[in-house]
Amino acid sequence: MFDSRGPVLGIDPGVSCCGYGAVLREGGNIRAVSYGVIRTSPSDPLPQRLAQLATEIENLVRELAPRAMAVERVLFQNNARTAISVGQANGLALVAAARAGVPVEQYSPNEVKLAVAGHGGADKQQVQLMVTRLLHLADIPRPPDAADALALALCHEWAGPLRDRTASDPVAVGAAGSTGLDRAVAAALARDAR
Repeated sequence: MFDSRGPVLGIDPGVSCCGYGAVLREGGNIRAVSYGVIRTSPSDPLPQRLAQLATEIENLVRELAPRAMAVERVLFQNNARTAISVGQANGLALVAAARAGVPVEQYSPNEVKLAVAGHGGADKQQVQLMVTRLLHLADIPRPPDAADALALALCHEWAGPLRDRTASDPVAVGAAGSTGLDRAVAAALARDAR
C-alpha cells in the first residue's frame, strides 16, 4: 500500500491530541506535505475515542501513502496517566503502519531533538523554530504536537540513510560509538540545513 517515493509520516501520539506531519525529500530539499492534529473529545468514552483515532490514523496512511512512519517512542513519564494515553495512541499508530505494510521506526524525544536542533536537550521552542526553518515554513506549525510530528519525520529522513550506511559497516559504528553517530547526525543536519 505504501509508495517508495512517498513522504515520511511522523506521529506524535496522544489520545486527546495526536500530532501528524509528513515530509517529502525532493532532490536536496525536504518540504512539508501535510501536518496537523487529530483531536478526540475527552467527554466521549475511551473506546470510542480510540476507535476514532485509529480510523483517522488509518485514513492518513491511506491518503498520504507514506514510504515510512516515524513514531515517538514511549518512555517513562512522571505522569502515569499521560504515559498510558501516549502508549495507547502509539500502539494505534504502529498497528496502522503494520496493516498498511509501511515500515515504522520509533524515536525517543532526545533522538528527535538531536536530529532537528543539534542538541538532545533542546527545548520545545528550539525544536519548533528549527522545524520551521528547515522546512522553510512561514509560521511555526501549531499546535506544538504538529511541529513535534514534523520533527519526528525529519529525524527519520536524516537518520534513515545514516542508519543504512552504518548498518553496512558495524565495525566503524562500534569504533565510533554513540558519540560518533551523534556527530554524523549533526553533520548531516548541518549539511541539509544549508
